[in-house]
Amino acid sequence: MNPTDAVAAVTAQLARPTAVTAPGLGAGLSGEALALGVLAGEDPALRRAAHERLAAAVRAPGAMRGGGLYSGAAAVALAARTMARAPGEYRGLLDALVPRVGESAVGRAAALRADLAAGAGLRAHTFDTVSGASGLGRLLLDLEPYGASLAAVLTALVDLAAPTGGARPRWWTAGGPGLPEAEGHVNLGLAHGIPGPLALLSLAWSRGVRVPGQEEAIEALALWLTTHRLPAGGWPMTVRLDGPDAEATTRAAWCYGTPGVARALHLAGAALDREDWRTTAVTDLAATLADPATWHLSGPGLCHGPAGLLRITHRMADGSAALAAHLPALATATTRALTDALTAPEPATLLEGTTGAALALHAHTNPGTDSGDWDAFLLLR
Repeated sequence: MNPTDAVAAVTAQLARPTAVTAPGLGAGLSGEALALGVLAGEDPALRRAAHERLAAAVRAPGAMRGGGLYSGAAAVALAARTMARAPGEYRGLLDALVPRVGESAVGRAAALRADLAAGAGLRAHTFDTVSGASGLGRLLLDLEPYGASLAAVLTALVDLAAPTGGARPRWWTAGGPGLPEAEGHVNLGLAHGIPGPLALLSLAWSRGVRVPGQEEAIEALALWLTTHRLPAGGWPMTVRLDGPDAEATTRAAWCYGTPGVARALHLAGAALDREDWRTTAVTDLAATLADPATWHLSGPGLCHGPAGLLRITHRMADGSAALAAHLPALATATTRALTDALTAPEPATLLEGTTGAALALHAHTNPGTDSGDWDAFLLLR
């Protein structure tokens, strides 16, 4: 199956009646609505299907409740923002949702401050991309960039990056992947670790949305990442604070591994005009792409499949011939994984399944028509 046919197959699958009832983004109605809205192009039937899916998400139990970016009100709001093509489209819905998103974001920021004050390690859901302040802040950066809720998030993330005077940074986490609760570590996944705050602080800075100490926070987080690279380049999933560092990356994906970290560092370099950070990010991503044996991916999707690698590389390839050279092979790998998943068949979900893979391939094969903003929920832009 070629990329165009694979994307068409997923689009047709999405357009059929769905059995999904949850309103969420990663595997729910909001994710289906977002994907249909992007893949629809100018097809009126598909655009109606996208609207109907969004309406179903609004009616779903829990759609108006708070939570992280991938659930409840934030998920519905992100889908509506992405689908809107004209000024004022979905304005009434977004006006109703923004205060709820803001309340959730302020709550996450307060929980993060409480964790920092307790000094016993952070809980990922207070600060990360999927459930925490960084993901909610990214949505507010589009919906209410100069509001008090986003300022509260950015200020809390600045506090997270403050120096401690010791070897242990404030952003350490208790427990973690393969680690007992008592052994602290720094989580390096863009999904659940410190690259999420770095990405949000950098994106906000580049847009002129700033709070006191933000520049210093970006510098502190970026410096920590550049000084904790593996000897051969790239980053592990975690860096342990008690005992030896983690082994080399167990996967090279968006959620964990060098690609996600590289994108966050690249955004920081763009924000503060640090060519050295951008060069490190590009060099380490290129080295990772050159050795598929180290990828250890599963499924076709954006989270831990080749689609995530394809989308990150697209984001960083502008001006880099070394990265651009890998795009055809990444598209082939994503098409192969998507074809296998459609044969299985695997669920048409946005984060881990076939829907996200279709979006990445659609962007690759239609660069002139790519909306360019659907991947905000990954903190890639």
